[in-house]
Amino acid sequence: MNFDASKFYLGLMEFFSILLPGAALTFFLMPEAVPLLLPDAAARARIEGYGVALFLFASYLVGHLVFLLGAWWLDDVYDWARRHTLNAQIRDLASRGRLLVWPVRALVWMLFKREDSSAVRTATRLRVAQLAPFAPGNALNTFQWAKSWLAVEHSASLEAVQRFEADSKFFRSFVVVLLVLAILFALQMKWVLLIWTLVLIPLALWRYADQRLKATNQAYWSVITLHARAAGTRPAAKTPPADGITHAGGVLFRGRGSRTRYLLVEESHNPGYWVLPKGHREPGETLRETAVREVREECGVWARIAGELGAVTFGSGNDTVRTQFFLMRYAGRARPRDADRRHRWLTLEDACAAATYIETRELLRRADTHGGNS
Repeated sequence: MNFDASKFYLGLMEFFSILLPGAALTFFLMPEAVPLLLPDAAARARIEGYGVALFLFASYLVGHLVFLLGAWWLDDVYDWARRHTLNAQIRDLASRGRLLVWPVRALVWMLFKREDSSAVRTATRLRVAQLAPFAPGNALNTFQWAKSWLAVEHSASLEAVQRFEADSKFFRSFVVVLLVLAILFALQMKWVLLIWTLVLIPLALWRYADQRLKATNQAYWSVITLHARAAGTRPAAKTPPADGITHAGGVLFRGRGSRTRYLLVEESHNPGYWVLPKGHREPGETLRETAVREVREECGVWARIAGELGAVTFGSGNDTVRTQFFLMRYAGRARPRDADRRHRWLTLEDACAAATYIETRELLRRADTHGGNS
């Protein structure tokens, strides 16, 4: 019989995902639980000789309960946060004007950084294309399909996915244990232990989310790569948009009346040239989404779209670029893509004076006319 080190590792991780969290929780709970379960001192004395066996049994039982509890609610919390990564926030702000409150945005950023869900969207298209003739779309989710497909087509890739998944399960259970211990230490007024527990909770949560994200993305990347290799290299021809608009940007303002200020940003390759934030339209994006994304990336600002200012044609080297501009209202701060790129909030008069190009000045005046000063 051949020894499979990979399967042994996965089995060991699955085992310790149950036993170790269960043992940790049992260790702290037993002094409180045993007197409640066995109030009779004589009964407690009779089982003292079985202490180790009872501890292991209780650890395994409690570990299973912790595992199920984590799978029941923590995975749902993760899935909710996963549906609100950067691209989803941009889409919601562009189409519905909705922006998550900053503590939630900070939590999602801590867990997923600049994750844009492009891998899961691509894998989902592959899943739908393959399963549409045989099963309804909700028969299994994209991650389940990817693992099933890899189990049949490429077991080595599946093992890499399972390693990340096993690690995430351990830290998922560890988060549940820490939450229970935090409540216990608070009731017992053990403040030092409570503080350490509260410090460990976000670290364990971050590690759980990090390993789960790596597991799912590894599955999607593997499936996409294997499908691409099977299909061969056939570069798709780029089809220009029907409206000819390849870029989008915004005239961003904040404040009201005499306190209204407009935002200018330096050109990326020409420091000292002050322009409006704009950029290239990515595949699958609407123009509104492009404008919201570019304002965020170039200026570190979340902005809601307040209206349309029309399309403007710019000369860019030997090319002509047609850009749709939107009137946009400041909604919150974000992390810019280039922290060294300066931006300035100016009155209409100062912004027009500072603007490098005549098209920028015309758009600023148009924005003022369309309600930027109201």
